[in-house]
Amino acid sequence: MTTVEQVRMAARKLSPIDQLQLIQELLRGLQEGYQQPSIELPPVVRHTPPVTDLAMMAADFWPEDESADAINNFIAEQRAADRMSDQ
Repeated sequence: MTTVEQVRMAARKLSPIDQLQLIQELLRGLQEGYQQPSIELPPVVRHTPPVTDLAMMAADFWPEDESADAINNFIAEQRAADRMSDQ
């Protein structure tokens, strides 16, 4: 039986190009042996383009006269209310 050490020693005798080809073949074999099953995504996810402009993600739903503290307090209150409704 061939050990990893024996394979390593034999590979060291190869040219650098052959060593790289050996590595590529080993990786290819691993990829084929351990392929994950494909996950079927809903059509809306498959066809959603990537975001290229973060300004497109901005939402204008919070009144301008309220501070960041007001937003943080609102979120904390909502989370507390959600925890109470889960009990």
